[in-house]
Amino acid sequence: MLSSVIKTLIRWKLNEVMARHRVKGKDLAEYLGVSANAISGLRKAEIMPEIGGQRWEHICLGINKLSKIGEIISPLDLIEYITDEKIPTARESSKDALGVKSTSSLKDSLSRDTKTHYLPSEGVA
Repeated sequence: MLSSVIKTLIRWKLNEVMARHRVKGKDLAEYLGVSANAISGLRKAEIMPEIGGQRWEHICLGINKLSKIGEIISPLDLIEYITDEKIPTARESSKDALGVKSTSSLKDSLSRDTKTHYLPSEGVA
C-alpha cells in the first residue's frame, strides 16, 4: 500500500490562545458541555482537528466569555497558516540538523523537522 506524505500547513493554536486568555480547560469544557478530556485532546492537537463550524464558533464564544484579558478572538485566531517559505526543505533541514551539507532523504527530513500525516492512496477505505 502506497501513502502520500503531506506537510501540515495549518497549525492549531487552541492551547496558546487559552493560555494567553488564561482560560482553564475545565472551565471551557463546562461552558461547551463536554468533558475536560475532550478539551485536553483539542489543546494537545498540533494540526487542526476536524471540527465543524458550529463547534469552532462555540469554542471562540467560550474563550471570549471566560477570557481574563478581555480581548475578543475569532476562529482565525485559533489557526496559523504556514507558508511554503516557512517549511524547511529536505536540504535545509539536514544542513541545520547536521551542520553540514547532506543528502538525507525527504521522508527522513520531513519526519524529523515538520509535522506530517499520512493519507492512504485513492481507493483505500
